[in-house]
Amino acid sequence: MKSSRVQLALLWAALLVVAVSLLIWSLQGVPFADLGRVLSALQPRQILLLLLVNIAILLLFPLRWDRILRAQGYRISYLTLARYRLLGFAVSYFTPGQHFGGEPVLVLYLKDRQQVPGSAALASVTLDKVIELFANFAVLALGLAASLSTGMMARLPLAQALPISMALLLLPALYLSAVVGGKRPFGAISRGFSGRTVKGIREAERQLGTLARKQPALLWQGLVIAALVWVAQIFEIWFSVRVLGLSLSAMELTLVVVAGRIALFAPTPGALGALEGSLILAMQSLGYGGAYGLSLSFLIRARDIIFGLVGLLLAGFGDKPALNHR
Repeated sequence: MKSSRVQLALLWAALLVVAVSLLIWSLQGVPFADLGRVLSALQPRQILLLLLVNIAILLLFPLRWDRILRAQGYRISYLTLARYRLLGFAVSYFTPGQHFGGEPVLVLYLKDRQQVPGSAALASVTLDKVIELFANFAVLALGLAASLSTGMMARLPLAQALPISMALLLLPALYLSAVVGGKRPFGAISRGFSGRTVKGIREAERQLGTLARKQPALLWQGLVIAALVWVAQIFEIWFSVRVLGLSLSAMELTLVVVAGRIALFAPTPGALGALEGSLILAMQSLGYGGAYGLSLSFLIRARDIIFGLVGLLLAGFGDKPALNHR
């Protein structure tokens, strides 16, 4: 156990070194005088409005998870779920890779603090994540295709990401199709393995399939909520760019959003270095200065760090174990 922790710490440290190196490389082409000019134009009122917009978006994230838990028969305070999601985000953000990491925390908190059976908790988190991934990869694929069709990506090394995003889009889609059809992909893969963890995951997959078959409308609701969340996130990027003094066309905004999302696949904590470099390149490819890309990354970075720290601070706040099954 101790050696595993040491290895994880060394891996995190190595990735952090890579991230810092990438960040330094990204900053080399950005005149800091331009950066200061862009950031100094920000007004307190604009920063407050941007913060309020982000808080509103943050409160949208647990909506799909709440609907899934209610469909399972569990009623948990919406603000409690929002707090758990914020903690899950913090764990994912401060560890390598932004798409995964916090899910075990969500399962653990449902199980230990809300007395939801482990298999049901895992089923709810898994279904929520699968729908989220499907929506994320779908938006990424559409955004990449739209940007490529205009030739706006000619100077960006992003074109090869389109087939990758299409392939990734198939994974959650195929998994959902399999469980709705009564199949158990994990059960088939784990055949021959035993143990409480494997049995728990198999049971969660069984419950997930049953839930998806008995309440097919839940999947459509989840996708509609995912679309709503994406509209809100795109609005937040548009508003951030406006705050920085730019007015981007729809296609230019699409390229910026796509560049930022691709950067999140970097296996560095918080996509450090990758986000900055990606947004700088995107803004430069559109004919704007790299200072705008770096300024936008600063706004995103500040938001994520603040929310991540708040999530960690609220980790144990106000929880009272209670049975919430109706």
